[in-house]
Amino acid sequence: MVFSMKLLIMTVLFYYGSCCEDTVTVREPPAPPAPPANRIVGGRPTTIKKYPYMAYLNSVYTISDQELLEVDCGGVILTQHHVLTAAHCLHRKINDTTAATGTTILRASEVVIRVGSTYNDRGGSEHVTSKIVVHESYTFPFNDVAVLVLSDSISNYRSSSVQPAPIPPGGYVVPDNASVAAVGWGQTDMNCNKSTSLGLRHVGLRKVDRDTCAARYSIFFSYNNMLCAGLLGVGGAGACMGDSGGPLVYNGVVVGVTSFTFACGDSFYPHVSTRVSSYTDWINNTVSQNQVVVVDKNSHNTAVAADVTRLMLLVFATSIWIMYSNVSLFF
Repeated sequence: MVFSMKLLIMTVLFYYGSCCEDTVTVREPPAPPAPPANRIVGGRPTTIKKYPYMAYLNSVYTISDQELLEVDCGGVILTQHHVLTAAHCLHRKINDTTAATGTTILRASEVVIRVGSTYNDRGGSEHVTSKIVVHESYTFPFNDVAVLVLSDSISNYRSSSVQPAPIPPGGYVVPDNASVAAVGWGQTDMNCNKSTSLGLRHVGLRKVDRDTCAARYSIFFSYNNMLCAGLLGVGGAGACMGDSGGPLVYNGVVVGVTSFTFACGDSFYPHVSTRVSSYTDWINNTVSQNQVVVVDKNSHNTAVAADVTRLMLLVFATSIWIMYSNVSLFF
């Protein structure tokens, strides 16, 4: 009897709230559809419901103790607590000559993420990050990938405007000349900072074979870890400033993370993305090693209050039981 009482008290004292473990959705793109009759040259407006895994990243920080610098990037929802983006979105240049790389990583608190909205300045929900995990071998433009860990759960998760993105299995190769799409809130004119779009846009491109891309980018290209897309010989379409970290999509699967280009929408230089299938294991391991336990405050408080009440009654009952047990010993 005494053992049962003690066991029950321990069960009450160790009550805690938790959530299911986050897992990344890995899926091979389906068979390619028939090629479109006309290639899309230039971007056009779209909505978050078309790309419900899109995330908008904004950070404002101080340089030289006075000047404010704002960085805007895209991102991709992996789980309700994790967002995939480009590593270079999370670094800033510093004037410290003693620094080994001349850059420093942003603090997690400096990055705010908006999800669930077609617009980058309103709607949906905003979330702050608790941790930034940049690939350990990142040196721009190589291994340009990072995962943001959120401090709370993404609102309206798995709704029509908020969904986790599927990524391809490790080693998956997108067919050459396949139709892909770049998505983001970046500039529509590389020569005009004010051309940044408030509404989400997408643009149709073609996957460029790696030999061609390697020949055009030379030492800046990593044959196995990068993926190129553009309209070679045509131009006028592609990612631009502000689109970094956003997705390159093939048949509904995020196969690339927008990284860099020499010129937006250029007919000779395609835009380059980090090839996601080269980092599938890294992404999965990063998410697994950075799980987030979020306790619903209201339900937790209610449960704790109920447990406290039960514990008080249990202690009272135990006291009565002990008292009568001792009395029975004397008689």
